[in-house]
Amino acid sequence: MSLPYLPGRVRVPVSTEPSTLGYAYYVTIVLLLAYTLSFVDRQILGLLVQPIKKDLHLSDWMFSIVHGFAFAIFYTFVGIFLGRLADSWNRRNLIVIGMVVWVLATAAGGYVTGFASLFVARMFVGIGEAALSPAAYSMLADYFAPERRARAMSIYTSGVYIGSATAFIVGGLVIEATSQSGTLVFPLLGSFKPWQAAFIFVALPGIPLVLLMLTVREPVRRGLKEASPTARAGSACAPDWRYVLRHKRAYFPLLLAPGLTAMITFGVTAWLPATFIRQWGWTPGEIGPAYGVIILTFGIGGMLVSGFLADHLTARGKLVGSILISLIATSVLIVTGVALAFAPSAEFALVAVAATTFFLGMPVALAPPILQAITPNQLRGQVTSIYLLLINLIGLGMGPFLVAFFTDFIFYDEQKVGLSLGLVSALAALLSVVCLARAIGPYRQLVAGLAQQERI
Repeated sequence: MSLPYLPGRVRVPVSTEPSTLGYAYYVTIVLLLAYTLSFVDRQILGLLVQPIKKDLHLSDWMFSIVHGFAFAIFYTFVGIFLGRLADSWNRRNLIVIGMVVWVLATAAGGYVTGFASLFVARMFVGIGEAALSPAAYSMLADYFAPERRARAMSIYTSGVYIGSATAFIVGGLVIEATSQSGTLVFPLLGSFKPWQAAFIFVALPGIPLVLLMLTVREPVRRGLKEASPTARAGSACAPDWRYVLRHKRAYFPLLLAPGLTAMITFGVTAWLPATFIRQWGWTPGEIGPAYGVIILTFGIGGMLVSGFLADHLTARGKLVGSILISLIATSVLIVTGVALAFAPSAEFALVAVAATTFFLGMPVALAPPILQAITPNQLRGQVTSIYLLLINLIGLGMGPFLVAFFTDFIFYDEQKVGLSLGLVSALAALLSVVCLARAIGPYRQLVAGLAQQERI
């Protein structure tokens, strides 16, 4: 059976292959496992700060470059190209190629000998992982009907928290176990120090997962629209960026604020283990599982609470409810950042981290729907791409680096990394609060205007 012909659309045949709902959810789980692995490979570096610095003779700022910039720059800009490729090429194969690249690059971390080789290895981790999400979201949109897509995509997106938590819980335990044995020998691969072996351990699950991904079928692309001659000529049917520029008083601060809060996210994941290891003598096997549990509970909890509150306020006609929740939560992050900076004990710092993780989940969860609410349909994808671009460049690129900069060039003491982390988090939260506060008025006007147009 084929879809009925509609003006401005092409006929898209339904695949003759069986594509039951059960199989669609099977694909979702496979993609979730891939996304989880990507975050394990991405975040494991945060637990290896001390041994890598010692063996490769790196300063904190040099480590922040390989942890943040090396990954973020290539992940971001290569991701733009791979996102376009996902719209025209076989998405399953694109993911498989990307997985092979990032798994091999992760394993290559066990062979690095200095700053340059570690930079290149992490660069290729970013390039490989950049292939995953654009293709995965596109595939899920084709596997699921519109009324089921949100649930499927939320399952996939949960890989952010599951992967980060797994990296800290499992990674911490693996590092703790291998540190007792001195040197580990892998058949055919060689002998490795514990931190080198950690890269090998987290890369190995990628082998069966690549094979599992090969069992996923490329779905038929549905809902393809035939470009009209006027759209191809660049008429009003094409996305018009003048709308964004005309409403820059709303867009600029609302795009900048998530990038600033992302500095807290990536700063904490990069330097929190080092803070507890240096200042309070914890081991990776202690701080890894502790922080992993916090991510799974307080992180997900903050996102769920914010979503419930935002829907409740919206239902009551509060046009700026989502921004107000983000503004209040981000204001609390200033306090939790200061608390982390001047924590008198490890237990107090852990409470500050739990509070930070909970309230950080709120603006993180609400940023996309805030932008969607003021953006015309034909611009939503591109506005989202800018949102992700700023999160990675500002958050991942600058967050870990600024913490290291404070430690190396302001305090001149690596034992004060916790002070640096707390102050950078508080400063980023303060700037984000300013952005959100400035956006409230323009946001209210835009939401009201678009709502009125929909009623007409």
